[in-house]
Amino acid sequence: MATIVVYTYYSSPWEMKTGDDVRIHSILKTLALHHKVVVVNSSTHPTTTYTVKNKIIYIPAYRPFYHLLAKIITWKNHHDLNTLAKVTHYIDEAAVLVKYKPLFNRADLVMTIGSMTVASAILRMLGIKKPIIYDPLANYAQTLYLRSRKNIFELIKYGLYLALHKLQLRSSTIITYPSRADNAAARHMFKITKTHIITNPSPFCYPNTEEYSQLRRKRNDFTRPHFILLAGSHSNKEAVLKTIEIFNNIPPSKFTLFITGPWQHFKRNTKNEAIKIVGIVPYEKLKELLAMADYGLSPIFNHAAGTFIKMLAYQAADLHIIASPHSLLGLDIRNPRKICVVRNYEEYAKAIEEAIQNYKPDQERRPLTCEERDKTLEAQVDKLLSNLTRPPSSR
Repeated sequence: MATIVVYTYYSSPWEMKTGDDVRIHSILKTLALHHKVVVVNSSTHPTTTYTVKNKIIYIPAYRPFYHLLAKIITWKNHHDLNTLAKVTHYIDEAAVLVKYKPLFNRADLVMTIGSMTVASAILRMLGIKKPIIYDPLANYAQTLYLRSRKNIFELIKYGLYLALHKLQLRSSTIITYPSRADNAAARHMFKITKTHIITNPSPFCYPNTEEYSQLRRKRNDFTRPHFILLAGSHSNKEAVLKTIEIFNNIPPSKFTLFITGPWQHFKRNTKNEAIKIVGIVPYEKLKELLAMADYGLSPIFNHAAGTFIKMLAYQAADLHIIASPHSLLGLDIRNPRKICVVRNYEEYAKAIEEAIQNYKPDQERRPLTCEERDKTLEAQVDKLLSNLTRPPSSR
C-alpha cells in the first residue's frame, strides 16, 4: 500500500457539488481502494477539523491572503478570470506547501489538482523528488492559449498564467486529461508527451437496468417527448430564460419540460402548463426525472459551471441530447448518435421543434450502471499508476 499525498485548492470536493468536485473525489476514492490517500485542500476559513470520506483524509489548509483581500475587495467568486483571485492562489499555495513539506516528503506518490495551480513546480523547488501526477481538470489552459494567440491584449492578460502553467506541466511526472480531445490539444499546444486520459466520471448511475426501467415506467404518458434542463448553478440563467421563451410558444399537448435548479421565481415567466420548474431536487428524485426524460438540454454558449454535471447525467440516463459545442468540451461521448449539436439559440429552437415532430418512444435504453462506471474508472486509474513506471515513448 502506497501513501499518496494530494494538493488541491478546491475546498470541499467530497460534497461533489460541481463537475470538478465529482472528478476529484471520484478519482481519489478509487485510489483509496488500495492506497492511503491524504489530501491538503484549501479553506477560506481557519479550521482544524479534518474530514474523512470514503477512506480519504482531507486536511483543510487556510488561505489567509485570500481571506484578507476578500474582506477589503469584493469580487465574484465564480469569475474564473479574475486576476487578483489568481495571485492569491499562488501566494497562499506556496505558504501551504511550505507548511506541509514534511507530509509531502513522506509520500510515495504526490498528486496536484487544479487548472490554476503551480503546486508541482513549488514542490520541486522545495526539493520534493517523488513522482507527481498532475490533473488540470479541464481545458482551461488550452482555452486561454487560443485566446492569447488571437489578440495581443489577451496575450498580456493571460501570458503570465500560461507561462506558469507550462512550468507546472514540466514539473509533473505525468498529466491526466478528461478526454481524447483535451489530451491531443494539450500535447500539441504545450509539446508534452507524458499524458494519460481519465474520463470524467458520472455523478449519476443506476444499480441495474431493472431499477432504471421501474423509474421510467412512473411516467404515464409516452405520447409526447419529455425534456429536461438541469440548471443547478446561477450561471445557467440565460439558458433557463431562453428555454422557457422557446417552449412558451409550443402547444402544451406537444411536450413536457422539467427545469431543475433555483429558478422558482421564473415561474412568472412561464405561460405554458407543460413547463415544470421543480426547483432543487434530491439525488434520488433527479435519477427518476432523468429516467423518465427523452431529451436532455444543454444550451450553454459560454463558460459556465455545471456543464459537465448536466452532460454526464444525461449520458448516464442514455438520453438524446441537444447541446452546444461548449457543452461537449472535456467529454468522451458514450453515444455520439444521440447528440444534436446546436451553435446558437436559433438552431436550439429548431432542434427542439424537430425533436417534437420526430418523437418516437425508445424501445431500448442503455443507462449507465454503477458497476460499469466504477470499473471504467478503476481501469483508467490502474493504467495511470502503471504508466508512471513506463518511459514516455511507450505511453
